[in-house]
Amino acid sequence: MILAHYTTDESNYNECLKRGTIVPTKEWYGKKLFAEDFLAGDHKYVFLLVNERYVALDEDGEDNSFGFILDAESLVEKNNALVGPDLLNEYRVLLNECATHTVLQSATLKNVQLLTRGILAGDTNEPGVTETVLLFRERVTELQQERRCRGEAALKLLRESTEPLELLVGGPSPAPR
Repeated sequence: MILAHYTTDESNYNECLKRGTIVPTKEWYGKKLFAEDFLAGDHKYVFLLVNERYVALDEDGEDNSFGFILDAESLVEKNNALVGPDLLNEYRVLLNECATHTVLQSATLKNVQLLTRGILAGDTNEPGVTETVLLFRERVTELQQERRCRGEAALKLLRESTEPLELLVGGPSPAPR
């Protein structure tokens, strides 16, 4: 089972129920999607944690979270959801490797950190950014294919893994039932 969304704002919770889809609160937008996720193409998915739960404590330390529980297996079977570990840290390592490769191939580029910062800031005019992003996108596809799965392999991973997993559901968020 998955807790797909949480909020301490009951009005947002009720809005989700009324709409039949999970919508983040306004303060949620932009907080959980990192530049690396966007570069990797993961922005087109709704991320759901398997067997994990975000907790939002109020000022008294009480858990006042509202949420939705979704059936992970059903999401794999009916929505063709991807299953695998969170790849953000691996994306960061890969981006650094790609930036290092670009710097080593260039007579003019000297600083991997400056190149990486330019990429994360979306500065396409910075020398080396385009080459590094192209290399990253090529290699990230291989990483995603190695670390994520669909269908029967995803169901098996859900049932057997003891590691934290996430489901990536394409399109609009799944409706709570």
